[in-house]
Amino acid sequence: MNVNGYEIIDGILDLSKRELTSIDSKAFLSSKQIRQVMLPRSIERIGDWAFAKCSNLRAVKFAGPFRPGLFGRDVFAGCENLKLIEFADSDSVTARLHALCANKLPYDHLLRSDDVGQKSWYEKWDIVFQSVLASDDSEVRMSAALCGEEDISYDGIGSVDGELPGETGDYVQKEEFRKCSLCYIRLSNSTFLTESTENAIKNHLIANRFGEASGAAFYSIFEEDENILPYLRIYLDTVKPDRQMLSEMISAVPAKDVYARSFLIKEAGGTGGGADSLML
Repeated sequence: MNVNGYEIIDGILDLSKRELTSIDSKAFLSSKQIRQVMLPRSIERIGDWAFAKCSNLRAVKFAGPFRPGLFGRDVFAGCENLKLIEFADSDSVTARLHALCANKLPYDHLLRSDDVGQKSWYEKWDIVFQSVLASDDSEVRMSAALCGEEDISYDGIGSVDGELPGETGDYVQKEEFRKCSLCYIRLSNSTFLTESTENAIKNHLIANRFGEASGAAFYSIFEEDENILPYLRIYLDTVKPDRQMLSEMISAVPAKDVYARSFLIKEAGGTGGGADSLML
């Protein structure tokens, strides 16, 4: 398949062998076929919205090092499945957290910042993250509606018809899940993570644990397509549920997540009493 003269093979847009210096604004806007992009060392500029709303895009890999001024505005806006923005000189943690600036965080200035991967960038990332954790989802949503900003949408780009995307309750739950997902990702990618930020993250998970509020710290884990068991480990180490709570959690695990259920049953077996009694 071709998009703007570029061939996409098995979901991969491989531009790494081309002597490209720039990609035009909106060049691949809403290209659902793209799952991975490979870019050459020669690339100097990617225009505004170049890959925006590529909803199946998961990874962007650069053959060369990160260079300031590379990204235009909202290059990856609405790329809700983007997991990785990788440069030749970036480590895996930076690549993961950089991608989050396009969706789960999201904060476009961090995506385009000149100090990506440096300690100062991580400090800014965590400042934005903590402000997200501290925000009240329902107030933010209702304020946006009352101010006439009805065009905001779940993908961060905005609907063209001005309709609110779903009920306020749905939005709030989505935001709660997003926050908890960010908590797990940051704890799993802890480069330059300060004690104060770590404590803020853990307090947020505890405040939203199973049985409290929406229980997002627990239920959001099963919205992930990977890392379910590592995130459950973080949850248990942070919340430290008792045997009764573990029993209730086991019952609440989605039927499809058999490994997660087995994991919790095994954990419950070590809290006193036999695990067999928790096979509900």
